[in-house]
This record gives sequence, C-alpha cells and structure tokens, in this order.
Amino acid sequence: MYILAVDLGLRTCGYVVCEVNGINIRLIKEKEIKPNPKQNLPEKLNFIFEHLKEDILSYKPQALVVEKLYSHYRHPTTLGVLAQVKGIIALLAHRCHIDYFEFSSTRARKALLGKGSADSKQVKKISENITGRKLQSVHTADAFSLVFAFAHNQKFAKSLFALKR
Repeated sequence: MYILAVDLGLRTCGYVVCEVNGINIRLIKEKEIKPNPKQNLPEKLNFIFEHLKEDILSYKPQALVVEKLYSHYRHPTTLGVLAQVKGIIALLAHRCHIDYFEFSSTRARKALLGKGSADSKQVKKISENITGRKLQSVHTADAFSLVFAFAHNQKFAKSLFALKR
C-alpha cells in the first residue's frame, strides 16, 4: 500500500510517498513544495495542489495522511493559513478517491520515537537512521513520522478486528 503523508506549510510543505506493508515502511519519494513568496495566497495554494496532484497521479497512493492542526494562542493567524492548506489537501484526497487520515504531531512522534515531545531535529535523525539516507529537511522527516503513525494505527485496527472475531 502506498501512502502520501504531508507536513502542512505555506512556505514549505514537506511530503513523502512510502510503501507500507504492516509495520514495514519503505521511503519511495520525499520532496518539499516551496511556493514563490511573491505569489498571492490562491496562487500558493494552487501551486501546492498541483504538485501533490502530480505525484498522486504518478504513485496512486491508497491513503493520504496529514497532521492535525494546532496553533499557539499567540499565533492564531498561522492556524487560519494552515487550515487553508489542509483544506486543499483534503479536497485533493476527495477528488482522487483516496482515504484521508489525520494524526497529531505528538502521536506521530510517539509512534516514531516512543515519546511525543521530541523536536523536529530528533525526528529527522531517527528518520534518517530508519531509511538509511539523509532526508531533505525536518519537514519531510515530520511527514515520514506521520506514515509511522498511520502504520501503527492500521496494525492496531487489524488487531482489534481480529479480537472481535
């Protein structure tokens, strides 16, 4: 099963495409989308939409995973902008008939590192150890951690289903 995981951002939107088989995860592609800062908001959103759509058509993922939104009370505007990015990604998943999942950054980091309070540098380092290659940025590493949360969630869901039988 191919998974597309996206670390939301308007300046830098990091994403990965991974093959997931149980809890075995293989990184297929990682990339950052960086819209031109001089573009207006609709142009930036379209830029992100089109780049992700291109890889969805190429890799045909069965699931799209994003981070649940959280914003510090001192930065409410950030939440609004990220919600717009998340909205176009949710729309893309819907239009392409891809299952859509959300996980908190704490849950994703806990799945990857065993603790949810890890910082992005720690996430990047462990992701590089797991994949055996240097990742482009903390943004793609955060996206990779979302794939781990998805894989662990799927394993847990299958275990519950087996118990109910």
